[in-house]
Amino acid sequence: MELFEYILLMLAAVSLSNLVNRFIPSLSVPIIQIALGMALTWLPLHFELELNPELFLLLFIAPLLFNDGRLADKVALWKLKKPILLLALGLVFLTVGVLGYFLHWLLPVLPLAAAFALAAALAPTDAIAVGALEQKVKIPHQTMQILEGESLINDASGLVSFQFAVAAMVTGAFSFKTASLSFIGISLGGVVLGLVLTLIKYGIVRWLRRLGMENVTLHMLIEILTPFAIFMAAEELGVNGILAVVSAGIAHSFGYKQMNPEVAKLSIVSKSTWSVIIFVLNGLVFLLLGTQLPEIIQTVWNNPDIGNVQVILYTLLLTAAVLGLRLIWMLVMDIPEGEEPRGPWKLEFKKALILTLSGVRGTITLASTMSLPFFLDDGSYFPARDLIIFLAAGVILWTLLASNFLLPLLLGSDHEAEHNAEEAEAKIEILRSVVAGLNEQATDQSRLALNHLTGIYNARIRLLKKNEDAEEMERKLGVTALKWQREYTMLALKQHEVNPYTAYRYLNRLNRQLFIYTRDPQYKNDLIPFKSWEEITGVIQQVRLSAQERREESNRLQAGIFAYVLERLRELQNTGEMEPEVISSLILRYERGRMRLTRPESISSTKREFEESLQELSRAGIQLERDHIQLMFEAGRISRASMKEMKRDILFMEHDLREEMG
Repeated sequence: MELFEYILLMLAAVSLSNLVNRFIPSLSVPIIQIALGMALTWLPLHFELELNPELFLLLFIAPLLFNDGRLADKVALWKLKKPILLLALGLVFLTVGVLGYFLHWLLPVLPLAAAFALAAALAPTDAIAVGALEQKVKIPHQTMQILEGESLINDASGLVSFQFAVAAMVTGAFSFKTASLSFIGISLGGVVLGLVLTLIKYGIVRWLRRLGMENVTLHMLIEILTPFAIFMAAEELGVNGILAVVSAGIAHSFGYKQMNPEVAKLSIVSKSTWSVIIFVLNGLVFLLLGTQLPEIIQTVWNNPDIGNVQVILYTLLLTAAVLGLRLIWMLVMDIPEGEEPRGPWKLEFKKALILTLSGVRGTITLASTMSLPFFLDDGSYFPARDLIIFLAAGVILWTLLASNFLLPLLLGSDHEAEHNAEEAEAKIEILRSVVAGLNEQATDQSRLALNHLTGIYNARIRLLKKNEDAEEMERKLGVTALKWQREYTMLALKQHEVNPYTAYRYLNRLNRQLFIYTRDPQYKNDLIPFKSWEEITGVIQQVRLSAQERREESNRLQAGIFAYVLERLRELQNTGEMEPEVISSLILRYERGRMRLTRPESISSTKREFEESLQELSRAGIQLERDHIQLMFEAGRISRASMKEMKRDILFMEHDLREEMG
């Protein structure tokens, strides 16, 4: 029961971290999660979580790397293979070699193999942080693709190096020649095993589908279990489980090319499910670090061999060494920016500095160090295990803080706000282009459906604009529309197109509404609009109309009013004097009012036409939106992360549309 309560608390803390980040956006989510993890240790709980290093590696690293491979841009990986491999392999091995010896020199208490293990854990960058970087820093798409490819492959190379260093520390034996051959063998074996098991998995899935088993829940469960099964199989066969799950993830991304309803629905469910799983796993890793930190800090603090201030300085030196090596490598390696030649040295240094600060350490570093064994083969404790975790946590924190606060200073304090505003404006342009495209396709029969759909797009635009003046603009336009109603009613009364009784009743209601909104005395004085005895007697005579006749007269007057107001609104729409979303919203209201006046015998056919037109226009709108999103991305107006998010939303809309159509 205590374990269950502890898990619930951890999940609640993961959710809370997202909420806190909403109010403190300057702090990244991992920092908040570490703080919440430390706060959990202060609660009056009597449960202590003992982490099994092997289980930790399986539970966290396997699904995280599988998902990274699944989302990898395969075309970009192949096209940019040279810079990606130079970063993911060259920089990782350089970091392990240089940083390992530096650590051993700086901290003699760390054996050389343990120093290499910590260096290998610090080598990989964090894929989640790299993805978040795109929302803070507007850098070319090609550079972003290099960073994402690096974060995928260096996870594998760093973790493989880490496992070799830990094995050398645990067994006490290490041969460079043997390790190199073993590295190649188990790496290739891991890649091949991942691909083979993925093919077997697809064979099983196809067999299930031939049996008619298209249950999304079943297929989703198979997909979730895949990385765990592949990792465990690789470890049992003695090949590298990390590379196995990465290659399986990349191979798995080829699985959604068939577009039939079942596969499309599974694709939507898969994206949603994995987004939740990855967010929870990443959050739990940092929360677990927070829960372990107080005890680790106390152990390190009580260590007589290292001073308290000294150990903090070590984390700063280690962070400077990690980022310094990355900066030198970035300056030496020419990162291409399309066909553009290299710029001046000052610009190149700034670009290298931005890419250096983007090399945040995170989940993989943390999961690696926390998976260190407690004991060596001879039964003794793993040397300085708490110190290694403390140093890794320090580097993670310093790199997160550098990314949070130094990058905005480097690019300008308002860069993030400007970037977000530019993307919001681009998204608004996309939606407005869709509305314009739908207007071109609309017919008289589909006009009502078009107005309904336009209202939905306008609501999305208003969410993006966050315009505080929109309500005031809507109120003013609503009052103007009431005046137009009054103007038409007076004109119809003057030209004897409507009987006085119906007109005066309607005018009385309009005058009351206008007086409430404007407090103009003229409308209060006109609450009794009769100017002569002849008008009064004329109205009294009209009272003798039957209820059916009065209803028909009222409907005829309202139909004329709605047509008149809609004509004026469309004229206003063409002038561009007011935001189109405000006008479209009011047009939709008047179109709905006109629909309510439809004769009862034609209501069912009108509704049927409306639903058919709405479905047809919705499909057209979705395709237009998808096309405009791609154009905006290719023009560099929106980031790849925003493009993916918008296309994912389109998939949800398509799914809902298919559900409505049955």
